[in-house]
Amino acid sequence: MNVKFTNLILFVGAFFLLTACPGGGSESSLKRLQENGMDFPDLRSARYGAVKYQLSELFDRDYGMDYTIQSNASGYVIYGIDVHFSIERFESDDIEMIQFSFDDEIPAIDAVHDNYILKREASLNQGDTGIKKELPNSVSFPGYIQVIDGASSSYAEDLSYFTATLEIGGNYYVFQLIGKGENMGYLYDDFIDILSSVKQ
Repeated sequence: MNVKFTNLILFVGAFFLLTACPGGGSESSLKRLQENGMDFPDLRSARYGAVKYQLSELFDRDYGMDYTIQSNASGYVIYGIDVHFSIERFESDDIEMIQFSFDDEIPAIDAVHDNYILKREASLNQGDTGIKKELPNSVSFPGYIQVIDGASSSYAEDLSYFTATLEIGGNYYVFQLIGKGENMGYLYDDFIDILSSVKQ
């Protein structure tokens, strides 16, 4: 009886020690970022269908997918600092519908990107949309990148939405990195690095 009771006390103590410190993950993630010069550390290979890319091991799978349009998407999150990454594919049927929604004829990649940006803007209470730019030469695929800052309501925190659309093998993929506005300035180059790591 004493042994069972002692084991139960040890188990309960260990449980609270390991789970009752929600800030610990935040400090650990932030500390690892700081120790790595505010760059994502320890990259590993990740895959979404035929697309491969490098992502930090700080990211865990995110099954909520609150920030994507397509149901067929893949998401990751760093819980400690609340940074989200997602990738989703748009197929020919989706693209035709999107192109049809614009008044003027528009290339597929522009239609997918511009539609995504318009939907993001519509989801924000007040947003500030940056300039649509072509992807840098370090990225092996054509596409665009754009940043939107804003909050989903007057009570919500401002978030930064880094959004890039790539044409890969005749399909169109939207990549996003999303997090609190004050933290994201340090992570723009990391987003470019993720995009630059993309392979088919």
